[in-house]
Amino acid sequence: MKFLDITLSYHETSGGIRTYLDEKRRYLLRHTDHEHVLIIPDDHDDVDTTDRTKTYRIASPIIPGYAPYRMFWRPDKITHILDEVNADVIELGSFYADAWAVRSHIQRRKEAGERCCVGAYFHTDVAEAFVAGPLKRAVHDSVGEWMPTLEKIGYQLANFFAGSAESYIKSVFDHCDVRLAASEEQAARLNQYGVDDVQVVPLGIDLEQFHPDKRSTRIRQELGVQDDELLLVYAGRLVEEKRVGVLLNAFSKLPKELKAKLIVMGEGPMRDHLETQAAELGGATILHYEKDHDRYAALLASSDIYVTAGPFETFGLAVIEAQAAGLPVVGVQAGALIERVPSETGRLAEVDNADEFARLIEDVAQSREEMARRSREHVEQHFSWRKTFDRLLSIYEQKIRAEVPPQVV
Repeated sequence: MKFLDITLSYHETSGGIRTYLDEKRRYLLRHTDHEHVLIIPDDHDDVDTTDRTKTYRIASPIIPGYAPYRMFWRPDKITHILDEVNADVIELGSFYADAWAVRSHIQRRKEAGERCCVGAYFHTDVAEAFVAGPLKRAVHDSVGEWMPTLEKIGYQLANFFAGSAESYIKSVFDHCDVRLAASEEQAARLNQYGVDDVQVVPLGIDLEQFHPDKRSTRIRQELGVQDDELLLVYAGRLVEEKRVGVLLNAFSKLPKELKAKLIVMGEGPMRDHLETQAAELGGATILHYEKDHDRYAALLASSDIYVTAGPFETFGLAVIEAQAAGLPVVGVQAGALIERVPSETGRLAEVDNADEFARLIEDVAQSREEMARRSREHVEQHFSWRKTFDRLLSIYEQKIRAEVPPQVV
């Protein structure tokens, strides 16, 4: 079969979605005879071809405020590629111009009597992360202190716009044969959108690459971290919805006797602001996105606690990478983190509560060694890319078989 993925979230510094797609391609090449095609936005049109893979790049503009992410804006180009490829399975990783192009392509295939299975993967809670969350935060920061009535009206407007986004996403999923989510919590969130029959396919982890044995005294020395110091680490996009500022605020509240340092790895529009904030605090460092996967795994293993304050995680791949590397986690009581961080592996604070977040870092620091062991065991028991893609292909194959009419003898 020929599998095709299309997404906005694939570039040099993107995170979990790119990892998912890279691992899917690797799985298909190692364990099947299937082909894989990827369509992504870029600054130019191009196509890379190997024996059983193709990557199409479509010239697309930067999304304002979200560089380096780009938005498809020429559905005709996408349609041309879809018609050329004629994939057996198409999986949507984003839901805008690409979704309309796929719908048009599928309609023509049906009219021609051809079958194509379409799936949609709920990688991002669009309505909450990009509509309701930012709007409510802006309203609270602007008028929450001095005009509660206006704040209430602002929240109502945010909910209205979020409802519109939910209706649109629902319409996209309703036109798909397979609806996918990475966690039970996100499947329930899709149900709130009005989407039924959601299949849960957790993401995976390379248990050999991410391992406590990758811990390195040399890397800690390069970072200026002494043996008796506590190194906190975060890896992800530097954008508002990830709440990296909350991490820095929590870090500023830690007692000096804890001897804590913080490294933040990633890229995004908040980099300059966060670098300024980190410089004022001292002890915190904003690193660039680490492209070397082996060094990234070693950086995680050489740290002591993984911290993340983003409330909109749909799976939290960086969290299980950190757990596989032997780190306990301090996160927030929201999104997929509720599933990813059981109590024996870390703690969860109230969203946007830097004081509680700091207290929980202190708490976890006291039980770090035991939680580190439990974190590794937890990931070993529940996550692997082989399990992820065995299940994913089984879902698609069952759907395709169910849709093929029996032959008349």
